Amino acid sequence: MRNWLSSVALMAAGAASAFAQQGGTDPYEQLRAPAMAAYEAGETARAYALFEEVFAQIPETDPAERAATAFSLGILAHQSDDRPLALEWLEQGFALHETARTPPSDYAQYVAYAGTVSAEDGEHSAAVDWFRQALEAIADTDETRELRANTFNQLANALHAQGQYYEASERRRNALAAYTQVYGPDHAFVGIVLEGLAEDVLADGHEAEAIDARREALRIALITREPDDLTVVTLAGTLAGQLAERDDTGGIGDVADLVEAHSGNDRHRARILSEIASRARSGGETDIAAELHERAYRAAAADTQTPPDYLATYLSNHAIGVQQVSGYAAALPLLEEHLAFVRRIDSDTGLRTAAASERVWTAHFRLARFAEAEANARERLENLNARADYPATEIGRAYENLALSLHELYRPNEAGPVFARALEVLEGNHEARGILASLLDAYAIHLVFHEDRAEALQIARRNAALRAELYGSGSRSYARGLYTLATVQRRSDLGEEALETLDQADAIYDGLGESAIPARVDVMIQRAQIAYEQGRLAETDATLVEADMLISPARADQRRDWHDMMGRLRRTQGRLTEALSHFREVLALRIAQDGEEARANVFPILQIATTLRGQGDLDAAEAMTRRALAIHEAYGITTGSDVGVAWGELATILSMQGRGEEALEASHMSSALIAEEWPRGTQRRALQEFNHAILIMRNVGYAEAERAMRPAINDFRNAEGRSDVFLGTMVTALGYVLDQQGEYRQAAAAYREGLELRDTGLSNDSPALASSRAFLARVLIDHLGEPQQGLNLFREASNGLIEGIEMRAGTAADEGVDGVEFAQKDALFTAHLEALWTNAHMD
Repeated sequence: MRNWLSSVALMAAGAASAFAQQGGTDPYEQLRAPAMAAYEAGETARAYALFEEVFAQIPETDPAERAATAFSLGILAHQSDDRPLALEWLEQGFALHETARTPPSDYAQYVAYAGTVSAEDGEHSAAVDWFRQALEAIADTDETRELRANTFNQLANALHAQGQYYEASERRRNALAAYTQVYGPDHAFVGIVLEGLAEDVLADGHEAEAIDARREALRIALITREPDDLTVVTLAGTLAGQLAERDDTGGIGDVADLVEAHSGNDRHRARILSEIASRARSGGETDIAAELHERAYRAAAADTQTPPDYLATYLSNHAIGVQQVSGYAAALPLLEEHLAFVRRIDSDTGLRTAAASERVWTAHFRLARFAEAEANARERLENLNARADYPATEIGRAYENLALSLHELYRPNEAGPVFARALEVLEGNHEARGILASLLDAYAIHLVFHEDRAEALQIARRNAALRAELYGSGSRSYARGLYTLATVQRRSDLGEEALETLDQADAIYDGLGESAIPARVDVMIQRAQIAYEQGRLAETDATLVEADMLISPARADQRRDWHDMMGRLRRTQGRLTEALSHFREVLALRIAQDGEEARANVFPILQIATTLRGQGDLDAAEAMTRRALAIHEAYGITTGSDVGVAWGELATILSMQGRGEEALEASHMSSALIAEEWPRGTQRRALQEFNHAILIMRNVGYAEAERAMRPAINDFRNAEGRSDVFLGTMVTALGYVLDQQGEYRQAAAAYREGLELRDTGLSNDSPALASSRAFLARVLIDHLGEPQQGLNLFREASNGLIEGIEMRAGTAADEGVDGVEFAQKDALFTAHLEALWTNAHMD
């Protein structure tokens, strides 16, 4: 409520009554003159002291005059913010008037004034009593109706403060009726009382009635208050926020139309519309918020006197609104327009220009326009470094942006030093610790993806610790840091540690309630990844099923990650038709977000190619792989491990098509690209060289394949955090090469080691585990004279295969083909089962 209506008006009326005396008949005029002069000069403290002297000199035989002076002292004490003293003087004045039995005509105003002072002092119960007394003393006449309206309103305020909302609303209606009688329905006082009524009925649980009262109050405020009165902005924003909580977009639009209809000043209209839009956006109503931010910008631009700084803000809000509704591609022209505008009013090295530039960088980055993002970050860095004050926070952020751009451009050797430089700039800067946390998060992921696992773990742990320090150990930000740490641990083959870290993050998210469900989904998907990598396929399946029920329709990114993980699982289970469907969903979601030729499309495209290859559809698989390479090339990306992986997939497909020379050429290309990024001794380099050795085996011969395979296996064996299952696969392949060359004892030793390594990470139904058992069994039976041991191994292989076939056939898709198809089409299954049948009937 407005104080000038409730307390200042009464105070002024009281002061006039107390200080004014009848001219010519006042026996104390000369005595009071110095005090009055001090009051009129604004010397409140001196006036108070002089009135105390006056009070002391008035004889007790004149209680009416002493009462008037006491009231004056009460007013002065109140003006000096000494409310308890003011109440003492007012009460003394009331007692003196009771003694004199000659209360003045404005006596009730002093009673109401005592209520005002009590309310300001937080004594609401006493205020209610004073206001009730005042209303009893004020006659209901045309001359007193405004005073009664004001007193009713004051009483409603005090009742509201005591939680008596219903009675407050009733007294407010009394005030509303009185003011309407005095001034008519469109007066400013009527609007102010309606604001109070809205608060009363809302607190009493009548939300719709509160909205109606507040809407009418806004209409009156728009036509009665000054154009620059910010209380109108607050009123409109409060109303919009209430409507947003009810998801009433139509109501928000009506409020905006009301502002358009009654606000004749473009700049003021822009300010109010912007506030309504901001409240709508905060309430999740992004569509209407975007529309209103655009209307606010148009209104501000129509007023040639709108300050440039304000106009820049309106344009920024408009751009962000478009971004939230229509995406970065639609918003980018507006963001660039905003940057150009700010640069004109701020200069190239201004911090506002830097902020606008970063918004443009974000759009480029989200749209996978990484070359443009790099250029943007470099220009911003140059401008910021040119400043004499060296704004470390902004410079550090610009370095981070540049590093991320380089990371996505497959230039990790350039990105790493830039990340390190950003860290150096932000170190020790207390104000930049929030940005430092963001940097550490990104830097840790960069390091672990490029095999610097020890440093990645150190950075990830520091990131989590900093977030706990800044935001608390129960905060969402700390849980995010734990999630990143788990990612680094998982990629460092510290699966059990990663699970423990995820448990900590999940406990925090669980405590945060429903708002943290999306974050919990991320945790579930990463749990599924760990279970999958550890060969626990049933657990992977169950975790993904649980996550499926929690993913919001608005989170296309999580749905995409879920399909990707489910596709990998189904492919491993041999349910290739289902796997292909999941990977196609991933691609469709990528296209919907980024377009048909987006760079990120290459990842699901390669997954589709690999699955098609598994189904034997080699022509389609080749086409998909070449499509991935073409997209890379369209973005100017012809180097890096991702391109190398694509060439490796193409090499495998070409080899299966019998196109040996082309396959070897593609494999050489793949090896060369990966060698540029991954040094000898790293897992990625060792795996690529092993895959190349397999192609040599298929196309050139076993002896040359063995020479290429052994160093790859040795490198992988010594690589930090290497996988036993993958090593087992490589050693088993070496055993096969030795087997084909007649080196049976060496082959048996390799087969046995491969079996031991794979047995620790694969479930009994795994076809790969059955393969290891069957290969070793054949050598033992056919070449080393150990038929009983070989037969036992064949039986173990058979039991595992049958278990897998039953499981897959029982959980296949509706067409019921995947489980059976897997058993029928996989040559290893056929060979192993035939060998079992033959050897089971030996003498």
